Amino acid sequence: MATICRDNRCTGILTAWVTQATFSPPGIMLSLPASDPVFGYLPAGTTFVLNILKAGRSVRRHFSCQQSSPDGFAHLESRLIDNGNPVLTDALAYLECTIQNHMPAGDHQLIYAKVESGQLLAEDGVTAVQHRKSGSQY
Repeated sequence: MATICRDNRCTGILTAWVTQATFSPPGIMLSLPASDPVFGYLPAGTTFVLNILKAGRSVRRHFSCQQSSPDGFAHLESRLIDNGNPVLTDALAYLECTIQNHMPAGDHQLIYAKVESGQLLAEDGVTAVQHRKSGSQY
């Protein structure tokens, strides 16, 4: 799940998918809905956090719609990190990322981001994965 703060307002959204894109520098590629009011278009240089969620937790339900949820954080424990973005304290780990490039892909944006740093928050746990019969909805 990607999280970001802009204009003193924090929001988060589930990614359609995330994959490693590069080794040097460490980079990821993720897909986010182009229609999202915050994540639909983020210019190069924008920072965000990729929270790696634990399986078996109910965190996803707070951010499970295609629109980012401004009140999703009301029910979750989080903290701001040095880049000004929120980390969910119930996450398995997180990555601090800076957008390098993006491109439209149908109804989504593909974002390539450099991983600046990260932290393991829990040594036990399995990464949450949602298997869908269709990718047409979140």
